[in-house]
Amino acid sequence: MNNTPPQRRPSIRRQLSILVAACVLPVWLIAAVMARHAYVSKLDQVSRDLLENARAMTMAVDRELDNVQASLSALGSSPSFRSADFVALHLQSKEILKNFPGADIIIADRTGQQLVNTYRPLGSTLPRRGNLDTVRRIFEENKPVVSNLFRGAVTKRPVIAIDVPVVIDGAVAYDLSMSFPSQVLSSVLQSQNVFKDWYGTVVDRNGVITARTRNLDQFVGKELTGDLRAALSRSNEGALLIKTPKGGTTFSAFSKSSFSGWTVVIAVPAEVALADIYSWMRWAVGVGVAISLLGILLASWLASRIARDIQSLVQPALVIGSGEVAPAVATGSKETSELAEALVQASHLLQRRAAERDQAERQLSLTIEDLRRETAERSRAMEEVRRQEQLLIQQSRQAALGEMVGNIAHQWRQPLNALGLLVQQPLLFHELGQLDREFLVEHVAKSMAIVRHMSETIDDFRNFFRPDKEKLRFKVADEVAKVLSLVDGSLQSLGVSLKVLQQGDPVIEGYPNEFAQVLLNILINARDAIAERAVAAPAVQVSIAEQEGRAVLTVTDNAGGIPVEIMARIFDPYFTTKGPQAGTGVGLFMSKTIIEKNMGGLLTACNVDGGAQFRIEV
Repeated sequence: MNNTPPQRRPSIRRQLSILVAACVLPVWLIAAVMARHAYVSKLDQVSRDLLENARAMTMAVDRELDNVQASLSALGSSPSFRSADFVALHLQSKEILKNFPGADIIIADRTGQQLVNTYRPLGSTLPRRGNLDTVRRIFEENKPVVSNLFRGAVTKRPVIAIDVPVVIDGAVAYDLSMSFPSQVLSSVLQSQNVFKDWYGTVVDRNGVITARTRNLDQFVGKELTGDLRAALSRSNEGALLIKTPKGGTTFSAFSKSSFSGWTVVIAVPAEVALADIYSWMRWAVGVGVAISLLGILLASWLASRIARDIQSLVQPALVIGSGEVAPAVATGSKETSELAEALVQASHLLQRRAAERDQAERQLSLTIEDLRRETAERSRAMEEVRRQEQLLIQQSRQAALGEMVGNIAHQWRQPLNALGLLVQQPLLFHELGQLDREFLVEHVAKSMAIVRHMSETIDDFRNFFRPDKEKLRFKVADEVAKVLSLVDGSLQSLGVSLKVLQQGDPVIEGYPNEFAQVLLNILINARDAIAERAVAAPAVQVSIAEQEGRAVLTVTDNAGGIPVEIMARIFDPYFTTKGPQAGTGVGLFMSKTIIEKNMGGLLTACNVDGGAQFRIEV
């Protein structure tokens, strides 16, 4: 009989426990090493992520600024700059600003004086630019300039501006600028895919905060201080750990733009960054436990099952790629079944989208054709308007030319009579025996004086019709004297008493010959009215004065005035009371166009005691 006690054999539960422990222990050892490594790596990863996001935000800000610069450069090539058509430039700027909500476009000259500001209505009085240093750089360097944060001269709000030079004939003629509030860049930062608790800041070249993803009102316009500003002054990019004024710690990274010289700073509170690290470590431990307990038992079985299900989806995917409708596929799991169904739906959706795209392309082609026809019709209409304007100008010139022929006849009648008498005198003095050298010398001198006077008259009439090509500064009194010298003869032939009153010596910047043409038209109308109504004691008074910084010229006659029923129509084209053989009806219309449209003045008419008065203000 064997009295040896039986050996205790381990139970299945214990052996399984030992096996599990043997399997888990290496896993936990490896997990501990990985956790330590992960902690260090995660800190490096946070710094790298911050720096990469700072670079990405810098590129996003640069893209926004580059879009603005490209739009300004396109506007700067507009032909309206060469013609100084600021009304057209204001409208073109408004079209561009549809793509930049909240922004304004400013056009300024070399002194910084604003010529166009879309923030103000067209025609408003505008101040000089608030950042004259930028204007100076545009004209001196002939290169685009991105400003620092400044306060707008018109909007009175913190803004950022991009200025580009407008070059005409090789020289900078204007400073073209788009200014926009700092919220625009804040929106650009917020549009980037960054983590919820991270925040971004844009700092200009002076170290002033220009935009921020959070707390804009609290930080925008303030300067950076402390370690972060020192780091920005030493390097173009980097990452560092800084202390906040409230005693916290923040991970920060910055990147400076080579385009604008601005710096984008990305920061995240240290507690948030460390929370991510700890969360990742807990996740790693959980994964280790899950792998220890379930991975060995389920990995092989699940892998084979998932592989079969996924393999069954290859054929539908290939069918979709060929543009056909994918067939339905049955799989062994819910997810793969849903994916198979989604593939079928996606194939139907692609077919429908392709049909919609074809329809849209056809509709777009029709719309483009309609636009082409409409553009052609508008061009024809504008050409017709230009043709009508040229016809009016030509008719006005022809009418004025006819008047000038009559004026030449009046101006030459008296000199011709005097010259005729002088021609007869030598024969008479010869018959009387009084013809000597002294008489001939005096006679020749008198004859040449009359000839020179008639030649000067021809020059006056010729210069009168020479078109002005550019605005000049001229005295009103000089142009009045020139016109009166042309019509003096025709007025004297009717016995018209001409009186000129002058108070001051006003000067106008405009077109002197066109101004003289207007005065001539008014005097001819006064002369014709006096002749038609047979005024007993005809008189015309021309008054020159200066009122509130504007030159004022009035022409008053005593021909009975303008009938009330036609007063409102005297400046209409082709309206005349002289009949088709005596007038074209374009003289006063063109006079009003010259004064008000070409010279920025005002031409009006009214009845005074016993006659009519025309008033020119420039």
